[in-house]
Amino acid sequence: MKKTLGLLLLAVSLPAFAALPSYSAPEILARANIGAGFNLPEMSFISNTCPVINNRGDVSFKLMAFGGENNQGLWLKLGSEENGKIVYTAPDMRLLTEPSLNDKGQVAFNQYDEGITDGIFTIDGDTNNVQQVLKPVSDDIAYYTYPQVLTNGKVYFRATNQDSVRSYYQYDGSLKQIISEGVSSYGQKSSYLFKPYLNDSGAMTFKRRIGEAGEWDERNPDEILLLKPKGNSYESVVIAKDKDGDHDSKFLGFTNSTSLSKSGLIAFTAILEDTSKAIILSQDGKLKNLAIEKADNISEIELFAPKVNDQGLVVFRAKDMEGKRGIYITGAEGTKKLIGEGDEIMTDLGLAKILSNPNFPGFGGDVDMNDHGEIVFYCLVMGAKNNEEWGSAVFKITPQK
Repeated sequence: MKKTLGLLLLAVSLPAFAALPSYSAPEILARANIGAGFNLPEMSFISNTCPVINNRGDVSFKLMAFGGENNQGLWLKLGSEENGKIVYTAPDMRLLTEPSLNDKGQVAFNQYDEGITDGIFTIDGDTNNVQQVLKPVSDDIAYYTYPQVLTNGKVYFRATNQDSVRSYYQYDGSLKQIISEGVSSYGQKSSYLFKPYLNDSGAMTFKRRIGEAGEWDERNPDEILLLKPKGNSYESVVIAKDKDGDHDSKFLGFTNSTSLSKSGLIAFTAILEDTSKAIILSQDGKLKNLAIEKADNISEIELFAPKVNDQGLVVFRAKDMEGKRGIYITGAEGTKKLIGEGDEIMTDLGLAKILSNPNFPGFGGDVDMNDHGEIVFYCLVMGAKNNEEWGSAVFKITPQK
C-alpha cells in the first residue's frame, strides 16, 4: 500500500501507453578490467560513468583510461552495429566531460584541463568524424560544461567565467546568453544555476537558487524552471517552488537535476514536507507523484538525475528496504525495481552478480532511457560462483515485445 503523502498534487493525464513494460534480461555492451575486457582493450578503467542512449539505440560513455595509457576516451556503439568501439582519445593532460548524444548519433563533449578549455567537440557516429564545433571564443569563459548539440546543430552549454559566475549559452555561429547568475532574468536573480537539460526543440529545464550571485545558503529559495523558445527569446514557466520561495508549497526542496522529454514532460526529485523524497512528473503545469520513499520497497531515492521519456515513464536509482541499490522504473501504473545489487546478470564471461557490498556501491553514475524504454546503466560485476572481480561494465535493458 502506498504511503499517504499528506499533500495534494494535481493529477496528470498520462498517455494511455504509459503502462510499465516488462524487460528482457540485461545485455552487456562493454566491460573494463585490468585483464581482458569485452569490447574494450586490456587495462581499461570506467568509474561512475554516465552512459547515454538515443532513440536510434546508439550508446556512448566515457572511459577514465584504457590500453594501459592514462588518456581518457569516449566509447560509442551504434544501434545498427553489433559491437561498440573507442572513437576518441583525449590528448595528454586533457580531461573530458560526460558525453551527450543526439538522435543523429552525434556525441558532444568538452575537452579541458585546469585553467584550460579547448571548447566543444562532436563525433559523428556514422562517419567517426571529429569536429570542434565551438572554439573558445571568449577569454572570459573558463569552463564549458554540460554541452549538448541538438539535431538542428545548435549548441547549448553552461559556462563558468573567470569569476566563477555561471551562465547558459546557445551557440549557432555566435554566442547568445540565455540566463546568468546575479542578473535579473525571468522574474528573479539566480544565485546558482544547476545542470540544464534540453530537448530537441531547444526547451530547457533546470533548478536554480534565487538570490545575488554567490548567495548559496540553503535558506535561499529554489525553483524548477522551464524555458521554452519563443521567437528570439524564451517564455519562462515556474514548474515548482520550495517553501523558502512559497509558504504554500508542498516541497522543502529539490535535488539538483531534472530531465525533459521531447514532448515537454518534466521529471525531478522533490523533498516533501515529512523530509521523504519523491519522483515528481510535470505535464502541462500539473504535478503528479510517481514514487516515494518507504513505498514500493524503496528506502531511499538516490541523488542522481531521474530520466523521463515521452511515454511518461521515469527511470531512477534508489535503495530497497535492505539498503541495496537498484534501478527502478515508475509511471502512472506504479513503480517496480528492474535490477539491484546482488542480482545475477549475464556477461561475456558467463553468469555474474552485481557487486553487493555495504561499504562500496555496485552501481555508479546516472542511468539513461530513450523513448522506446531502452535503459543503459553502469555497474561493477563479480563472478557468480567464485566472487572474483570481473571489472566494471555497461549494460542495456530492453522492453519485451
